[in-house]
Amino acid sequence: MRQRSILVRPGAIGISGLLLPFLLTACSASGAGSADRLGTPSANLPRPTATTTAAPAPTGSPVPKEGAQGLEGNGAVTAYQDWWDVQVEVLGRSDSDGVELRQYATGTAFTDTAISLTQLHDARLVMVGRPRTSPVLKSLDLQANPPTATIDDCLDVSDWHQADAATKEIKDPQQRLSRFPATAVLKKYGNRWLIADFTREVTKTC
Repeated sequence: MRQRSILVRPGAIGISGLLLPFLLTACSASGAGSADRLGTPSANLPRPTATTTAAPAPTGSPVPKEGAQGLEGNGAVTAYQDWWDVQVEVLGRSDSDGVELRQYATGTAFTDTAISLTQLHDARLVMVGRPRTSPVLKSLDLQANPPTATIDDCLDVSDWHQADAATKEIKDPQQRLSRFPATAVLKKYGNRWLIADFTREVTKTC
């Protein structure tokens, strides 16, 4: 089952399916101090040096690796990794306002993660640690208006946790998926690729 947004149960901060678009629970989980969503990125934030780890694309990638398409494809993958780098920075701070997210995301990707950031703050939580990504460029359409790219990922959040903002005590739900398939759709505006939509498979692992 592919899911884009997170449903918040009235009167509870617990997760109904996952934590932000990334930390998933395997089933319904409640408990004081967990947040339903998370936020996204910024342009002037200090860049984490090892936030995400990209696995090399398989040799059977359907997108050419050379020429103009190769350059654009590399640019889209880099933008995706940059998005994750900045999310780690923003979501790890209790004083972040999420304004920087506009530099890396647009549309539903921006809206969903900005709401997640607010919910984290309301629950007095931050994210600690780092996720690991393995992006693979699956499609690239430079003739679309705007140009569009699709990236498949196996997101590993086993080392990325929600924690009390003051004490840094881990406050993960009792059950959550630590690895799951995800898909990002990027659109290019001017010379910049932005994440426009981010979905994940909530019923399977990878």
